[in-house]
Amino acid sequence: MLNKINYRPILIDELITNERLSSYTVVFQHTNDAELIGAYLWNTKVCAAFYPLLIAAEVTLRNSIDTALSNDLGRFWWKTGILRYKSFDGVNVPFECKAVTENFQKAFAKVRAEKRSRYNQNRHNPSHNEIVSKSEFSTWEFILNDEYMGPNLIWPKNLGKVFRGKWPSKTGTTLKVARELVKVVREFRNRVSHHEPVWKRYGIKNEAEAIIHLNEKIDKILALIELVSPHKLELLVKSGIVANAKRVCTIGELRNNQQTSQIHSVKSVSKLYRLVKSANNDNASKNIVLFNFGKARFTIEPF
Repeated sequence: MLNKINYRPILIDELITNERLSSYTVVFQHTNDAELIGAYLWNTKVCAAFYPLLIAAEVTLRNSIDTALSNDLGRFWWKTGILRYKSFDGVNVPFECKAVTENFQKAFAKVRAEKRSRYNQNRHNPSHNEIVSKSEFSTWEFILNDEYMGPNLIWPKNLGKVFRGKWPSKTGTTLKVARELVKVVREFRNRVSHHEPVWKRYGIKNEAEAIIHLNEKIDKILALIELVSPHKLELLVKSGIVANAKRVCTIGELRNNQQTSQIHSVKSVSKLYRLVKSANNDNASKNIVLFNFGKARFTIEPF
């Protein structure tokens, strides 16, 4: 139980820090340190729920672009002289185009360094797939830049091969919409990866607004995945990953982590059945106490 732990001075003041918890103190309802830490731990659970969605978005986009461009330009399509852009003059390289080249160079170096560190291979020649897998997420945002759009360039001729979902209704906006979605997802992924309060953004004043913000991020991630591959989205839905993320990003799940939500006493199979059915229908966790097991506590979580 969270309320049986001594939080100060070590846990909060030294290991978590009051500075880290200051934003939680303002935004989340709490009456004591236990409930405050519950909100802090809820953020960790939110990050865990987002992680498979973010991985799916990045890997799906990366592989879809790489497959299309490999078929169009050949393996190692990012090499200078192969990947062309609109304002190419051999001298002034646009920032995004330069970033794509540098990102693949860094990926090449990462593969070599890892092979040297893990396998003592000093002169490993990275394969196409090894380089692609080590590329930074920003690579796939930069490659969607308008510099690559035009006659005899990679866009728009490969758009339909990369983005197989429903396109925006307005003609000529698919590349822009995709790029904006990737930017949003990438920046949010960075917050998750760096253990930041992922519910946080400018202007959020209370926990209800934090929940809305998180659900907006879920929608953006799913929109990107669906634009690339409706089949991949279907997989995530049917596997329960989407439902899990949506369940975690609720006030109810926040209260569960603060250990202030209702605990249902279960003394019969019929009541247990009703609670299981309710959890499934509402996509919500139910905390229960089973008297036949010595008042043991359990949480029912829908799949």
